Amino acid sequence: MKMVLAIETSVPQASVVMWADSEVVFQDEFTTDRSHNSMIFNPLEKALKLLGKEKLSLVIAGTGPGSYSGTRVGIAAAQGVAIAHSCPAVGLGSLGATPETNASDCLNLDADDAVPAMAVGDARRGLYYISTINSSGEAMDAELMDAEAFQKRLADAPLARIFTLDDPSKLALNEDLAKRVVQTRPEAQWLGALWNRLSDARRKELIAKPLAPAYLRPPFTSKAKGGHPLLRKNG
Repeated sequence: MKMVLAIETSVPQASVVMWADSEVVFQDEFTTDRSHNSMIFNPLEKALKLLGKEKLSLVIAGTGPGSYSGTRVGIAAAQGVAIAHSCPAVGLGSLGATPETNASDCLNLDADDAVPAMAVGDARRGLYYISTINSSGEAMDAELMDAEAFQKRLADAPLARIFTLDDPSKLALNEDLAKRVVQTRPEAQWLGALWNRLSDARRKELIAKPLAPAYLRPPFTSKAKGGHPLLRKNG
């Protein structure tokens, strides 16, 4: 029996799902702003108890972008469970694990078709991001841009489904564009759906890739000053 566990903790409404041969046998959600590291253990314990003598075949973790600590907690939990069960742990971008990216009109389109969906959001410091969704439903790396470029990109994609994990009113969009933006959130169940749609080649690529959070910016934005103790040479 193929047992698969998915963990999505990049948003406050976190979720855990487990499948047995594609049938959901466990599903739980919990809401927390800053306590993923303590609250994730209860649903994980419940899910793993259902395994009995079975072993997990795969663990999937949502890699964000989203909560810095939440995403890292989910990844750490996935790695720990995978080690215990001697199975792969893979990361999938959380923007590809939403109801919007799993809508039928966003999937399995020809390469020449318009972009099926775009994830957008506030990247802070006067910048916004766009992540295009490919025909398998997987999110591409986010692009950062200022407000003017942001609105132009969205206006130039009239057929794309546009969604955000943020409050749409915080995106500084004009009235027409604001009406097109749907607020949603990633869920563990959609991580499994996304994995099932990927090609064998893409799955092998992800299995070989180390788990890591998806950041909108590099996690360190400045270098230490020249006089910092860690930069001084010995002697």
